[in-house]
Amino acid sequence: MNVAETNIKHIKTAVKEIKNKKPGLEEMLNLYEQIFILQEKTKALISLPEFTISDEILALKIKEKFPLVNISQFQLDYKASETLLLDIIDLMSNKEIKDDEISNAIKQLSSLIQDGKIIPKELFDSFIKEDESYFEMINEKYQINKEITGFLVFNSLKPSLISFSEKISPYLENTKWEKGYCPVCGSMPELSVFEKDGKRFLICGFCNHKWASKRIYCPFCENTNHETLQYFSIDDEEEYRVDTCDKCRCYIKTINTEQTTREIYFPLESHTTQYINAKFDEMGYISGQCEIFNNTKEETKTMQEQN
Repeated sequence: MNVAETNIKHIKTAVKEIKNKKPGLEEMLNLYEQIFILQEKTKALISLPEFTISDEILALKIKEKFPLVNISQFQLDYKASETLLLDIIDLMSNKEIKDDEISNAIKQLSSLIQDGKIIPKELFDSFIKEDESYFEMINEKYQINKEITGFLVFNSLKPSLISFSEKISPYLENTKWEKGYCPVCGSMPELSVFEKDGKRFLICGFCNHKWASKRIYCPFCENTNHETLQYFSIDDEEEYRVDTCDKCRCYIKTINTEQTTREIYFPLESHTTQYINAKFDEMGYISGQCEIFNNTKEETKTMQEQN
């Protein structure tokens, strides 16, 4: 069994076990299961150009705590990404989506791409350059919500993003990273994880890189004061907890793998725990991935460019 087949089996098992616990999420789980499987199949086909970091630049980045690359430097497999984009659009076109805005947007995007009025490569380039102008044009000209377009593009690029991250992450070997942002791309973590040995890790929300973290630590403001850091357990779900910081009022969802025997597929966990986000938003906390915390990434990017 190759890596893709192993990962697909992992996805199917994880989805099945969550369905047993949360039957109300079955429709959503079916959709994400198919998207994740398409991504795994695409990832097996990804071909990226060579990318190197000189010893001098690498030493500077490690010393100054800069991530290995800016997001705009990510290498993409455009052909594979376009095929995946069309596959996801086709998948969602054949789903009975209750949200009319999403359903109409999917059908319209499919037609516009087929007619050559929207160019997938331009979408991908706009996304990777963090330039929303092309998405805004689509929104203004065709009244397609840019969040829907962004969802499709991000999921289509995900195999390239993960592949590139895996390709360059060996540069971090033997490097102790004590920052809350991703050492590969500078993005903020989407999830926190406690492994069975009690060690804590953070998982990047952009490229899926996983890195070791202090146990008592806010990745968003670097607070280590235990008096202003706390965590909340989630009723009847021992594997989940939410770590909060009263200094910056941020929270991050945490999965404690010591507390469960079910299969865990990390990309799935964020989507099946949106009720946790809603609860902590109501409590006055902010998801650490909110835009106001992109300042850290932007400041890091500026410093990199200056050097």
